[in-house]
Amino acid sequence: MNFGFCVPTFAGANDSHPRTPMLERVEVDSLVAAVREVEALGYDSVWVADHLMLGADDAILECWTVLSALARVTSRVRLGTIHLANFLREPALVAKMAVTVDGISDGRLDLFIEAGHGGSQSESEAYGFGWENDEDRFEKFEEAVNILKLMWTEDRATFHGNHYRIDDAICFPKPVQNPSIPLWIGTIGDEPSSENIGMDDQTMDVIARHADWWNNTPASVETGRAKLDTLKVACQHAGADYDRIGKSLETQVLIAEDSAGVQRLQDEIERLNPQKTFYQDWDGLRDRYLIGTPDEVTSRLEEYRALGIERFMLWFMDYPTLNGVQLFANSIMPRFRQARR
Repeated sequence: MNFGFCVPTFAGANDSHPRTPMLERVEVDSLVAAVREVEALGYDSVWVADHLMLGADDAILECWTVLSALARVTSRVRLGTIHLANFLREPALVAKMAVTVDGISDGRLDLFIEAGHGGSQSESEAYGFGWENDEDRFEKFEEAVNILKLMWTEDRATFHGNHYRIDDAICFPKPVQNPSIPLWIGTIGDEPSSENIGMDDQTMDVIARHADWWNNTPASVETGRAKLDTLKVACQHAGADYDRIGKSLETQVLIAEDSAGVQRLQDEIERLNPQKTFYQDWDGLRDRYLIGTPDEVTSRLEEYRALGIERFMLWFMDYPTLNGVQLFANSIMPRFRQARR
């Protein structure tokens, strides 16, 4: 199994975002030090979220700029975008940015891109990009995916779609990775809703035909199984090989040596986030997150592995301390490394 560290480029204490509930402000030096520690501990990848407004005071560092910096302070870990928002940039430009970071990092980039969902509307409109209906966003998204693949493989790329047009576009140098930069596409949400069902059906179709990896945001084992069943159907309809597509989960981690330590962390998160009622339902959160002692977290990871999920993007909820990062690396990762041999 493969474990990645989600880089906390935004703070979440006393904010609606649960991924960084103990981080009160982002400090670049601490962030870089954390990434260096993560690489030294043996994590496989680091991931950077793509938003323009997120977290406490809507303060977040820009994704591509951070990735470029991290490419020069790391040497082994893979570097990935999380939910790169297609609606924020022209796809031909994204193709060029991606090959640049791939080159700077000597072939370590993973590109995880999405069409965008309702939670992104406010930041898109605030920055002047507007907002389109689901049908148009998904049509643009698939056109964008086609443009990325053309730009990475053709000497001169031409594409005429309903939303994007490029003519003899040149993207040199080409990706360091052969055959190309891995393309990740994900689904969002845990329990199905009318909005998520519609989005999932369209997204799964694009994943089946174009993606190297599928990812889902925090989800229970039961929901993960249902999502993968949907992907199997999409692959059958597209004539695609389900087993060719890698499976991944993005989720939160709250881990301590014993149950008393876990409880202390939960109490501290509640103290820092007094207005957030979802922290009063820790049993519900345990269903979707990795919360507990090393043995408890290992047991849940085994359940996900039984579904075929091979990679995990982890948000450590006790950051800015690195206690959880270190405990996970020292107590959990070796169990799965041994099983892989």
